[in-house]
Parts: sequence; C-alpha cells; structure tokens
Amino acid sequence: MAVGKMQAAGRAAKSLTSFDSAQLAWLIISVIGMLPLAVLATLALIILIVIFAMAGGSQMTSTPGSGDSANSTNALIALAGGDGRGTLNVASLPDQDLAAPIRAAARRCDLLTPVIISAQIAYASGFDASKEGPQGREGLSQLTPEVFEEYGEDDDDSGEASVLDAEDSIHAHARYFCHLAAEIDRLIEDEKVVGDHLTLTLMAWEMGLETVEAQGGMPVLALGSYPFQIRGLFAEYTRDGPEESDSTTALPKRAAVQDGPDVEGTELLSESAFSAMFPGRNSFYTYAGLTDAMTKFPAFAGTGDQQTRKRELAAFLANIHHESGGLVHVEEINRDAWGNYCDAAQPYGCPAGQDAYHGRGPIQLSWNTNYQAAGAALGLDLLNEPDLVKNDASVAWQTALWFWMTRSGAGTVTAHDAITGGGGFGETIRTINGALECDGRNTAQVQARVDAYERFTATLDVDPGDEDTLRC
Repeated sequence: MAVGKMQAAGRAAKSLTSFDSAQLAWLIISVIGMLPLAVLATLALIILIVIFAMAGGSQMTSTPGSGDSANSTNALIALAGGDGRGTLNVASLPDQDLAAPIRAAARRCDLLTPVIISAQIAYASGFDASKEGPQGREGLSQLTPEVFEEYGEDDDDSGEASVLDAEDSIHAHARYFCHLAAEIDRLIEDEKVVGDHLTLTLMAWEMGLETVEAQGGMPVLALGSYPFQIRGLFAEYTRDGPEESDSTTALPKRAAVQDGPDVEGTELLSESAFSAMFPGRNSFYTYAGLTDAMTKFPAFAGTGDQQTRKRELAAFLANIHHESGGLVHVEEINRDAWGNYCDAAQPYGCPAGQDAYHGRGPIQLSWNTNYQAAGAALGLDLLNEPDLVKNDASVAWQTALWFWMTRSGAGTVTAHDAITGGGGFGETIRTINGALECDGRNTAQVQARVDAYERFTATLDVDPGDEDTLRC
C-alpha cells in the first residue's frame, strides 16, 4: 500500500516537471508572444528614468543651474537630436543660394546656427518663400506681420523690406530668434524657468516668452513639442566634415598657389562666387572688368595672409554692394542732385559741365576733384570724359579701387590700410561714409553694410573678424 502511494506520488511529480511536445510548443509561443510587451515595458522604464533625471529626482528640489540638471540636459540633447551645431549640409537645401544668407544670419548670436535656421524654415514653410499661413504669417520663416515689422529690414538691398524676399525673411528670423534667446538667457539666470537654452528659446518662438515664463519653462520631457520636432530635423541639415568645404559658392580648391603667400587677389574670387554675391547686378558690371582692374592694383587683396586678403576682398565688395544697390546702379539715381558736384573754385574747373560729375560706377565716384585725381592716377582724362566711368567696365572698377587704395575720405587711413592694418571692416565704413554713418549716426545703413560683409565673408569662407571691429 505504501509502495503504491509512493509510486503514484512519483508519477504526479514527474507530470509537473516534464512536458510533452505539445506543451513545450505552447510554452515557446507564449514566451515569444510576451516579447513585445517586455520591449515596451523596457522603453517605458527608460523614459521614466529620463523624466525623473530631467526633473532632478523631484521638481521641488531641482534648480536650473544644478550639476544634475546639466547632466540631464546633455542626455536630453542627445536623445532629441543634438544642439544643431554641426556643419550645414548645403545639398539638403532646396535652393542652395540660400546657404550664404543663412550662414550670415546665423552669426547674429552664439545660440543660433545655420542648421537651426534651416530646420525651422523646413518645418515652417518647407522652404516655400511665397507660403501664406494663419494669422497673416508669410514667407520662408512664416513670421507674423508684427514680428516682421519689428525685426525685418531690406537685407537684400532691393529697395524694400519684404517678408516674401528670402534674404529679408532669413535675417528677420535671426534677429527675432536672437532677441528671444537673450530674453530666455535672462530668465534662466533669474531661475524663473527650467530647461536648456535652445529648448526654451524654441518654445518661446512657438508660444511666446510670457507663456514660457508662466509655465516655468520645460521642467518635464515633452517629446511631441515644437522644440523636439525641430531637433528631429537637425540630422537632415547636418553633414560630417569641416566647415571649410561647406559652401556651394565657396572658392574651388585650386593648385598650391591658392594657399601660398603670393596668391593674387584675382585668384581669390571665382566668377561663380562673384555671380552668387550679385545675382541681380547690372550686366555692365562684369567679372572680367573687375579682374582686369584688380591687376592694376596688385596690393589689393594681395597684402598679408590668406585670411586678410579674403577679408579685404569681402569688405570692398560689401561696400560697393551698398553704394550701388547690389551693382544695379551705374549712375546716381537722384538726377536732381547731379549739379551739386562741381567745385568751380578749382583751377581746372568743370570743363565737362556743371552736371557732369555726379556719381558713377560701383563706388559712385563724384565731384570734379575726384574725377581729376582719379584720372591723373589712372592715366585717363576723366575730368573731360567722365562718362568713361559709365561706359567702360574696367574703368568703372578702377575708379572704385583707386578710392579704396588711396583715399582716406572721412577716416584717417585708406580702406585698404584699415583692413590690412587690423582696423577691421568698421574702419572701411568710416573711410567711405563715416561723416554720415559712424559714431551712432545712421545705424541702419551701417548694419546694412555689415550684413553684406558677413554674407560675402561666408561666400569666401573666411571669418569676418571680431564683432567689435565690424562697426564704426
């Protein structure tokens, strides 16, 4: 009897610890079926850990400046797509001519980058400059009329500030973004908001500064929010590799002379780069005319190291861009002022007539005194034949370079010496029009020159120099 019970118990135990083939199959299917749930549970746990880290373990104990918050911010940036500080992938832009204004605009403040601007534009309009959105929003960046009225300017020197002009929209975008960045920085310093600088600035772009401050920033992770959607686009507009070869309008890599100390100015500016700088120029202002004139002034863009030479080239072209409306005007457009440039007290007088010495050429050469001096220096009779400046492209460019290289104007040095001597772009403005624009006068005109200079240094792939040297 006892033996029978023991045998029965053994058989029961065996049935609990062994499986036939059908039972084993069902067990495997059940385990496999539970794998998705296990994966989801793991992901949920990771998200909870990140949320907990972002909140510093407790929203009651976290502070914007704490070390734990900084670490969690770094984790957030990596999780969300980065900080947008990579090299701009120009090939990803639908219109690659936008690369230069995007780069120039992105220099307005440290937080902004070309990748960030590109991602925001892609999200807002898909790079459709004519798009019209809700609340009167228009253009590439879909700025409201109120924002563009405050931050928009005539950045492409077309004669009118328009949100539908790509360049005007991009620079207004940058000015507004940098304003928001400065205000967010203040709120972070005052410990009124929680979150990283870029995320909070993007939040302010989307919902306004007041709302960001009212809700205390972004103390917890919000993956579907505007900042994370923008960050999700960073990868598309970022490429690997150094910035040096990033621009489609940058100068092509040439022979070793390109980097040598004796490179001539004409070697620094390709015809394609020149065309990119002045897309709407008058056909009179030819690349051939410019390079011919440059050979007559070998010290121009031929003095100092490669960086200095490129800066001088960019500074010269930026100033003549401003003076001639983007190389559009060959003669002064205000005909009523044509008779104002004859100094009859000079011994040579005004033999070509009272109205003959108005502005002509890329730097708008004016006054009989300047026509006489330029002609004497260039071996031309410009005093008697001032129209040579509007009829011969090389002569027009030569007069501009003559002024650049030899005249101190309203400054104390020539524009050439201002750049090569380390004075910076601001001192070239002083030389050309300092009496009207420097020392706090006509700041909008000064800014327009600076904007053009920053665009052109970007095209030439050279740093524009210290910020405090850009204005006069």
